Amino acid sequence: MAAEIIMPKAGMAMETGVIVQWFKKPGDTVEVGEALLEIETDKVTMEVEAEVSGVLLGVLHDAGDEVPVTRTIGYIGRAGEALPQGEGPSGDPEPAGETPAQDGSPSASSVPQPAPSGSSVPPAPGAGPPVPSARPDGGSPGDSGPAGETLARGGGSAAAVKGKVPATPAARRLAAEYGVDLAEAARVLGAFPVHAEAVRRFAARSSGESAVGAPPSGGQQRKSAEYAEAPFSAPPETTPPGAPLDDTLARTLAGISGFVSPAAYHFQPEPGDTIEPLAGIRGVTARRMVTSHLVIPPTTLHRDVDADPLLALKRNIRDGKVNVSLNDLFLAAAARALRGCPWMRVSLFNNQVVRRESVHLGMAVAGERGLLVPVIRDAERRSIIELHDIAADLAERARSGKLRPDEMQGAVFSVSNLGMYGISTFTPVVNPPEAAILGVGTVREVLRRGPEGGVEECSRIDLSLTLDHRLIDGAQGALFLRELAELIENPVRIVV
Repeated sequence: MAAEIIMPKAGMAMETGVIVQWFKKPGDTVEVGEALLEIETDKVTMEVEAEVSGVLLGVLHDAGDEVPVTRTIGYIGRAGEALPQGEGPSGDPEPAGETPAQDGSPSASSVPQPAPSGSSVPPAPGAGPPVPSARPDGGSPGDSGPAGETLARGGGSAAAVKGKVPATPAARRLAAEYGVDLAEAARVLGAFPVHAEAVRRFAARSSGESAVGAPPSGGQQRKSAEYAEAPFSAPPETTPPGAPLDDTLARTLAGISGFVSPAAYHFQPEPGDTIEPLAGIRGVTARRMVTSHLVIPPTTLHRDVDADPLLALKRNIRDGKVNVSLNDLFLAAAARALRGCPWMRVSLFNNQVVRRESVHLGMAVAGERGLLVPVIRDAERRSIIELHDIAADLAERARSGKLRPDEMQGAVFSVSNLGMYGISTFTPVVNPPEAAILGVGTVREVLRRGPEGGVEECSRIDLSLTLDHRLIDGAQGALFLRELAELIENPVRIVV
């Protein structure tokens, strides 16, 4: 009996994964422990290994597909064994007859088939009334070929986009069934590649706005109009009376998806523009930043400190053949300051204040794929050398996409250092459920009055502390900054 390959759940917060690439194609022999494919979660890229030996019978999702966790994505079995039919572990029916060709190309069943003329296909749940085909071949008005192949809307409202529209096989099947123009759906929803859920949303939307499908009922039509006029309004039923504050906010954010509806502004890609989905690390950063902006009332405190003592300590440690960086020293100073300021170690969870015992310190790392924040656990217990080694390892693996999901969870406070880019001061954004974040600027050379009344040169560094004002008051933040400044200006306290 064929064994299922499922989308793994790498961490409690993971809900979907994107298939980056398959290392094997149908018909290839597979050994236990051999890498089958590479997937991308919200934060990391990881390989999925085969749990059994055999032959890759077929794959149900291609590269670029976003798949819910525990969903079946392929099968391993004996050579010549038929691809199983029925249901995967998620409970959703697996597509019938979708064994890809042995050369790895999509099977015929993944190509959209024309809907019968005049037929009406029952809609997916929540997709509104039945959407009959707008053309005898199942395409939409303006298509020059099979459904979704080109975009050529009348009236010059959209520039022609030649070539095949990036879409998953499931999306193409639904587009053929509903008579949806994939290129138009991609343009309106901003979904590239187009997934099945995007086709369902576009079909429901179009049923009240265009010639594709029958107009919805009056109530549905009013609801569509309300969403078009106020894209940031959550549906009333998503915020039950008496719901806790955090639950209400979470439901509201879920209702707006964290993004402005494309209907709220006019934008038309031009020839030569490239379009990619707001997904992966960039997508999760966008959602977190929108959540922070809409939920957290922030206040940012600025303070500059004397950096000469810290620079002297850095030179002394380097003489000991360990290349400790200024960032390592700031991480150590922040960890020590947090140990002495328990009011800073707080989080909001289920409308309750959680006072954190350990100092799990987040460290912002910029990579080609976006911003990651690996976590140094129990940072207050680490020596300078330990912090240096841990931070260097985490930063290297963050940039190469090799971090584990658990290595980016549980931080109580984060440090973001833009000093190496020449930025003197900035306003960092709190990353919930943390309640504060420290921004570190560049070293500035300034002049000051010396002890003998003359002028001397010294080094200063600007610190910016952003607080979640629901949990930490400005005065409390000022006390923390004062403690941090004293550590930086007397760094012997950092190493003892």
